[in-house]
Amino acid sequence: MGRGRVNRGANGEGDGVSWSATIWAGFVASVLAACVFWLFRTFNLTLFSPTTQLGCLFREEPRVPVTETVGLVLYLALGMTVVAAVYAALIRLLGGSGWDAGVVVGAVHGALTVAALPLLGRASRCVRSGRIPHPGGLGLKWGSSTPAVVALGHMVYGGVLGAVLAGFATVNP
Repeated sequence: MGRGRVNRGANGEGDGVSWSATIWAGFVASVLAACVFWLFRTFNLTLFSPTTQLGCLFREEPRVPVTETVGLVLYLALGMTVVAAVYAALIRLLGGSGWDAGVVVGAVHGALTVAALPLLGRASRCVRSGRIPHPGGLGLKWGSSTPAVVALGHMVYGGVLGAVLAGFATVNP
């Protein structure tokens, strides 16, 4: 059990992590990743906010509380369920639960997200209405730190999710 990783059992099936453990790990990882995103946004290093962007799929004004609230609810719901399950499956494919495998999955997800940021101009009602500037290539119009912040936030999510899943796997072998 090196480097915080829990290996698969002899039968090759999963690593003994339940759905409730995946949901809890997704919740913890989502909250901590949101803190990373909000911290960098607070220091004006980026305009990127996953909660605002998710809220802007449904609302046109990013500066009203309901937009951020809708975005936060969606962010937590997705981070606890679909995204957590996909990350957990990919982490298992990389050899078992652990923070290091989670960081790798998060880095890939972060890089794909950065590459897809220009597509927000089509999906985000706030960007289409001009209330939020278009992110531009790699999100650089939202700040030169945006690509690094997006990648780091996803790596924190993956690392925390992998570490929490590893903790559950060692408690419930």
